[in-house]
Amino acid sequence: MILTKLVPYNDIKKQLDKKNKIGIVSCNSCAKICGTGGEKEMVKLSERLKKEKYSVVDTDLIGAPCMINQLKKDELKGDTTIVLACVSGIYNLKKIFPKKKIIPGLKTIGLAAIDKNNKPRLIKRLED
Repeated sequence: MILTKLVPYNDIKKQLDKKNKIGIVSCNSCAKICGTGGEKEMVKLSERLKKEKYSVVDTDLIGAPCMINQLKKDELKGDTTIVLACVSGIYNLKKIFPKKKIIPGLKTIGLAAIDKNNKPRLIKRLED
């Protein structure tokens, strides 16, 4: 699996404008297991942005955005999308939606294995 960590909230906000119509796409696979994606993190980010008067117009939970066949060409609403997925999911969304502003909400750390306590443990760091 892929290990990710959250991009700091203020770093995401720096890339937004209150005029943006924002969508959030979240991975329901590796990122969910890491605690950086899935429905819980998607809803938390959406509520935090709305509380600060950003216009969140859509949220979309996707099994594995790294698998391009799970993405639909008409799926993204709004002009800006925050992606809670690894670099592969971000790549696919940028490829399918080249005219949309895509903001990574996660940083890809490396490959992980699940330990006996169901926690992801880094086994190979990715090189930048």
